[in-house]
Amino acid sequence: MLDRRHLISVAGVVFGTALAWGGLALFRPGPAAGPAPAADGLAIAAGLLVWPALLLLLMVLTVALARFATAAFDPLKDPESRFQRRAQRALSNSVEQTAIFVPAMLSAAALAAPGDIRLAGVVTGLFCVSRLLFWVGYLIHPYLRAPGMIMTLNVNAAIVGYALYQVLG
Repeated sequence: MLDRRHLISVAGVVFGTALAWGGLALFRPGPAAGPAPAADGLAIAAGLLVWPALLLLLMVLTVALARFATAAFDPLKDPESRFQRRAQRALSNSVEQTAIFVPAMLSAAALAAPGDIRLAGVVTGLFCVSRLLFWVGYLIHPYLRAPGMIMTLNVNAAIVGYALYQVLG
């Protein structure tokens, strides 16, 4: 029997999946004017990776400021507030998800078919939005992290899937 927690999680999964794939479909760029060399694709992708890095930096600063404000400098001994625990867990998960996204993005960019590299901006934007949604949802209530988590999973699956398709195709 599904209780309220399960229903909230399922609703979050549906919402996050719809956001990820809807965003990919809605913001997919039109056909490119011509082929782009692989080096150009890597340069574009590398430049776009500043956005996930900025998001992680903001999360690190948030955790650091929360520790400073409450004098909880020793995470093993000092008591942490609920906000601190949630912020730290959101940061840890975001580092893990970014560790999947970055190499997948660079692989996809190196292997991208002509014109497809323009999707790098869309995928990066969706990744950042999904991480923000996860972070804010987690800070409000742990159940509300589900849409951002599943959206991230879908974005990462899409970029890894694209790179694998290019390698195997």
